[in-house]
Amino acid sequence: MKKVLLTCHKFFPAHRAGTEVLTLNIAKDLQRRGYEVLVLTANPPDTDARRKEGDRAETSHYEYEGIQVRVVEEPLRLKGYKFSFEYEHPYIKEYFGRLLEEFKPDILQIVHAQNLSGSIVDAARERNIPVVFYSTDFWFVCPIVQLKRPDGAVCRGPGPGAIKCLDCYTPKLFPPIEEFEQAFTTKYSSTPLGKGTSVLQKAGLKAAYAAYIASKIPQATSATLNRPGALRRIANSMQAIMVPTKLMLDVFVENGINKDSIHHVPFGIRLEALTPFQTKSPSDHVRIAFIGTLFEHKGVDLLIRAFLSLPQDTTATLSIYGDVQQFPDYGPTLVTLAQDGSPNAAKISFAGTFPQAQFGEILSNIDVLVIPSRWYENTPLVMQSALATKTPLIATDLGGMAEIIHHDETGLLFTLNSVESLREQLTRVVSDDNLLPRFRAAIGEERSVERMVDEIENIYSRLIPISASP
Repeated sequence: MKKVLLTCHKFFPAHRAGTEVLTLNIAKDLQRRGYEVLVLTANPPDTDARRKEGDRAETSHYEYEGIQVRVVEEPLRLKGYKFSFEYEHPYIKEYFGRLLEEFKPDILQIVHAQNLSGSIVDAARERNIPVVFYSTDFWFVCPIVQLKRPDGAVCRGPGPGAIKCLDCYTPKLFPPIEEFEQAFTTKYSSTPLGKGTSVLQKAGLKAAYAAYIASKIPQATSATLNRPGALRRIANSMQAIMVPTKLMLDVFVENGINKDSIHHVPFGIRLEALTPFQTKSPSDHVRIAFIGTLFEHKGVDLLIRAFLSLPQDTTATLSIYGDVQQFPDYGPTLVTLAQDGSPNAAKISFAGTFPQAQFGEILSNIDVLVIPSRWYENTPLVMQSALATKTPLIATDLGGMAEIIHHDETGLLFTLNSVESLREQLTRVVSDDNLLPRFRAAIGEERSVERMVDEIENIYSRLIPISASP
């Protein structure tokens, strides 16, 4: 039996975004085809990923929906942590080497390496294990993943010498002062600085924070500047890189990744759970929705502002599906934003999350899905799922989103970060009764998981020795 080791930066059941869904779908289909599959993942908290949590073990394991999972827990990820460990982590490499020798995979497929570092590739290559990579975002090029500058502008990578990253990524390496103060007062609770909140003590904490930052600047700068070269070397040591969009291929090549190793393999989805829901339930108004993670880069605030700016007599509703508490610095602000007291505010609802098995049913009650992301995205699986149920889309005219939607044929595109442009597209949808039916009729068939894994397996076949066949 051939063995495949898959890696993902996070995984079910604690984490359940698009990359996790893709990894699970690949794992299940490979297992159905007779492969022995193991998933390696990490388990960082969604916020504040700098602290160990109690006395947890360095690693753990469990089974999820028939898939065996190994986990790098926070104590191992943060062990002796240096900023460069984000992409070259000696302790995770050591653990991964032991895992490779225990499981003896015929091939390593990376779906995501964040939280695990690029060192897992080195560990596999040192043991002559072939490595393929199916990229879901830009982590190998961009340390903040999204190729998005602090001012909201999108970029194409670190550029010469990674100078652009110094004011974008480097500041993110340091904890905010509030977090530093909490950690400092806990560690030094028996000292004068660790007690009380006097003006003098606060000034002392600020001085300690400034000294901490100053002491770490050289290491942070070095890690930032060395990152692109280190990950470019690691990426070019892999035998195959699969990308879902032309955009990603272009960005990778622009940043020094070997074009000859890159294969265009679009994502696939579980059609059997979606295609039975291609008929929309009756409604006397247009049902607009967002489904996904409620985080700033997803742009849900743009959607709320655009919806609120529609004429007050608009016969439409906006349903927002996602966990408003997952990112407490952003989610609750959306609720506040939607409560402006206007007639349109009463038409906005926060519907929470739902089990994956209900996805098709949810989409059958949505007339148009909006993807207002502020970054390139790739091919969000939620977009493919919507199209599988003949649900038209409105999305940012950017990156992989624009590769999926044919503007004014199967959906609509709007200008990045523009509330006005999004409002114009929403206005078209709610004022033209013929628009959405025309889009629905033009939406073709979506790509299946089976077809995607066929192409993945074809790449495997060139790399796995014949002796590993069943």
